[in-house]
Amino acid sequence: MIFSFSTPTQKNILSALTKSWLICFAASIIVIIAVFSLITFQSNQFIEEANAVEQEILTQQQTKAQLTKELDYLNTQVQEIQGIKKENTALITALENLFDLVPDQITINTISLDQESLTIKGITPSKELYIFLLESPLKAIFSESRVDFFVLPSGWYNFVSVNKIIPLPKGKEHE
Repeated sequence: MIFSFSTPTQKNILSALTKSWLICFAASIIVIIAVFSLITFQSNQFIEEANAVEQEILTQQQTKAQLTKELDYLNTQVQEIQGIKKENTALITALENLFDLVPDQITINTISLDQESLTIKGITPSKELYIFLLESPLKAIFSESRVDFFVLPSGWYNFVSVNKIIPLPKGKEHE
């Protein structure tokens, strides 16, 4: 039963043009999936690098904060040392001035100095020599000055001079 003059040819479900379009479409999908995978992979790498950089920044900030605290501590120490150095310089100057006040006739045995008082122990040939040559300058410097004399067998006098600075109450310093 043949009704056709030509021999039948086998027809494919998909034509050559459709096959080429499907191949292009599949290749496009593969390229899109590959590009998407590459972008996702690179994005993950960038996120990991960003996290690592952020962690490094936090570490650096902590180090900076610690170094700042140490620097503040060291600056405080330097200020305290400078204050002590100034006090020592002032104390040395005061002691040099004190030794300049002592006349040659008077011998100093001990000097005791604290925050607000000066105690001098020594030997003088007479009370009057001490009073005129040493007590007057000490009274000019200190708020309160007191001296006790003890007679030695040689006729000279041992003396103990206690000199105090009485601090002014707050608020009356400028009067």
